[in-house]
Amino acid sequence: MKPADSLVPRPDSKEPAQESVMICRSSTSWIVLGLTALAANLFMLFVLIPGIGSHISWDYGTNLYADGYDQIASNLAEGNGYRFYPDTAETLMREPGYPILLAGIFLAFGKEFAAVKLANLVLAFATAYLMTLMARELTTSRLVIFGAPLLFLFHPGTLIAESRGGVEVLFAFMLTLFLLSVSSALKKNRWWNYLVAGGVLGLTLLVRSTLILFPFVLLGYFLLFDQQGNRKLAILRNFAVMILAMFLVLSPWIIRNYSLTRKFVPTASVLGIAAHAGFYLSSHHAVGNLQLDWDAARERDQIARELRYHFRSGYYQYFYSSSDELSFSNYLFNQVVRGYKQSPLLFFGTVMANFFKFWCGGKSSASVALNAAVQLPFLALTIVGMIICMRNGLTRKIAPMVLLMFYIVGVSLPILAQARYSEPLTPFLSILACAAVATAYRRYHGSGYELHRATVQGLDFLKKPSSKELGLKSPGEVRRSL
Repeated sequence: MKPADSLVPRPDSKEPAQESVMICRSSTSWIVLGLTALAANLFMLFVLIPGIGSHISWDYGTNLYADGYDQIASNLAEGNGYRFYPDTAETLMREPGYPILLAGIFLAFGKEFAAVKLANLVLAFATAYLMTLMARELTTSRLVIFGAPLLFLFHPGTLIAESRGGVEVLFAFMLTLFLLSVSSALKKNRWWNYLVAGGVLGLTLLVRSTLILFPFVLLGYFLLFDQQGNRKLAILRNFAVMILAMFLVLSPWIIRNYSLTRKFVPTASVLGIAAHAGFYLSSHHAVGNLQLDWDAARERDQIARELRYHFRSGYYQYFYSSSDELSFSNYLFNQVVRGYKQSPLLFFGTVMANFFKFWCGGKSSASVALNAAVQLPFLALTIVGMIICMRNGLTRKIAPMVLLMFYIVGVSLPILAQARYSEPLTPFLSILACAAVATAYRRYHGSGYELHRATVQGLDFLKKPSSKELGLKSPGEVRRSL
């Protein structure tokens, strides 16, 4: 018997015509819903947010480029190389994924900010589609399968990220694609699926290098807690293939960086600046203070002058030698480590403050309050959804997602955190939050439906499940009803 047959009873000979009509109607309904969501998103992105731009642009940077990505993209498009200014050295400070995408947009459409926002919109809807595939691995609940993508698309953080020239939406798309590739590799358990997952991870690192150590976290989890009958040697082989594929994709960036600095640099060189900014803000007890952030930048300028570097000042220091850029970043990082060693309590305070800043941090006290009003209830629902999934036997299914979220938060805690760093996690938070909402909804209506992993093929997920279908369980499977 096929897996799908074990969940969905065979219709008798009189049902196919009625079933076809129902599926057609359901498909039309979902198409209308999708077009409505697109129209609403376009209205918010191009009418509503610009209309209130004077009130939020200072706090959230709407209709602006972030972190100098546009400067690098402009120089790429103009043939000046991968650098911030035509006269400064080639930089390692930003991973190449987003600047290359921006450069392509500039070449195709000119420097029209509307084109950048449209690209973000397309990436957001692509992420929403991938979320439906992830959700179907967990449940047949349409509230989760379609509610989670809608929650992601209309989450204020997503809308703000779409309205900015920043990396967050692209990074969210790549993270979702990577987790889907990992899910496929775990399910099929073939080495070439891990090869694909490693390739996707390499592309993700070219957007943001945060995940470079994440394969080792996954490896440790599966070796210690979830071998599923696999020998340790097979697990080690599969993850070795993943890491090899990751470095193969990264190799052009690594080779380029080595040719500039004669050092092995698989990531970006911004770590020292980020660590210094986090240290400065923490030592001045700042949560939402843009002025202090610029004070930290001026202190970095002074340090660079004292070290007799040749550079161009700004929020970042733009060097005329790639080796100097890397050397200065390493110097700042070592100074921060030394400062935390001298004051362990300050380090502890930094970690605690950054945990709050990761979800709610902003440029002003007003933005911090608004972020907290949105994010804290969202996090509470996510935690409830995580517990529900674990109690329903879905721990193995959500493990990569949960580990990735903990990893990204954990990497930020000792260095620097802002609320926009949490935006790429919104797809996964939305899935878990909707699992909690679906549970509450089913319990309120007294349904016996269970949150479980169902193998659904074709358009079966568009039909409303019958009570007979909803009561089916696989052998030996114990679930808590919603």
